[in-house]
Amino acid sequence: MKILITSFSQSGNTVKIAKAISDEAAKTCEVSTKTLEEVKAGDLAGYDLVFIGSPIHVGSLAGPVKDFLNRLQAPSGLKMAGFVTHAGPAYPEQVMSKFVEPLQAACEKNALTYLGCFSCQGFLDPALHEMIKKSQKLTDDEWAERVKEMTGHPDAGDLDKAKAFTRDVLSRK
Repeated sequence: MKILITSFSQSGNTVKIAKAISDEAAKTCEVSTKTLEEVKAGDLAGYDLVFIGSPIHVGSLAGPVKDFLNRLQAPSGLKMAGFVTHAGPAYPEQVMSKFVEPLQAACEKNALTYLGCFSCQGFLDPALHEMIKKSQKLTDDEWAERVKEMTGHPDAGDLDKAKAFTRDVLSRK
């Protein structure tokens, strides 16, 4: 099986998850790992499965990822899985479903098989802390707790969960 793992990352969180997915998939498959900027929307011929990663920006996939998905030209038979990183703790299913809607819509539009999405907390760039704190109307104490929760993520446990997600996706070839 030939797999492409591509992601857009600004803080490095999403790249860490991409590497964990790549390391796990490479045990049994031929893997190419590229930044989203290195992949054109029509470059997916020859792959059996693509993992697409994105940080969550303002409650959705990052703009460059959504643009890529909107321009996607995928060969028939391709399968897709996603992975996202975000500053918040675990999200309820109804919130997660909003994050993955662009992935699912791209799969539906291109007749691809959607295999799920992995979600992982990451550490938010400190330059964005004040803006996020204000947008979520958090007190100083609430924000301090949120920063404490996200510090160190993605951690070894998160990477292990990403690898388990990869094994699950690969088992559904």
